[in-house]
Amino acid sequence: MKDQIDVTVRRSPKYSVFIGLGAILGILVAGILALTVDPAALPDGYTLGKGLGLLLMVLAIIGAFLGGFVALLLDRVGRRRERNYRVGAQIDMVDDPKEIARRRLAQMRGETPAEADDSSAPTDARADGQGNGPGDSAPTPGTTSADGQGNFEGTNAPNPGTTSADEDLRS
Repeated sequence: MKDQIDVTVRRSPKYSVFIGLGAILGILVAGILALTVDPAALPDGYTLGKGLGLLLMVLAIIGAFLGGFVALLLDRVGRRRERNYRVGAQIDMVDDPKEIARRRLAQMRGETPAEADDSSAPTDARADGQGNGPGDSAPTPGTTSADGQGNFEGTNAPNPGTTSADEDLRS
């Protein structure tokens, strides 16, 4: 099915990049300010390291906020310059997951999907209407067992598709 849809194209800034660049710029400003401060002019109890740490923290946070603000402004400008286009689109309908699973099971059994549609009854049902429980007859040919050796739940009966040579090897 082909349709036409409307799309909007605009430029948008990456906020994390602007916030990160603002923080880095704040750190650089703090470093420059720390170089211009005379250590003798600092009050008692403050060292150049403490002052630099405080400047780094405060100016990095201020720079991050300013970077985010610049990104917001650029996003507003981008919204004013947005363009609308009408483009052709092909919309594919997705199959039902149960239908996909049914087709895969039919393919594993060697059936075509059309044959699987015809067989609505389960393959392990007996003709007399009774199922294959632990005390019922042997399992359906072509099924596998839980232990991988042909032994089914609660029975020691071999898989009906095996030969006598396979039975001798298991004994």
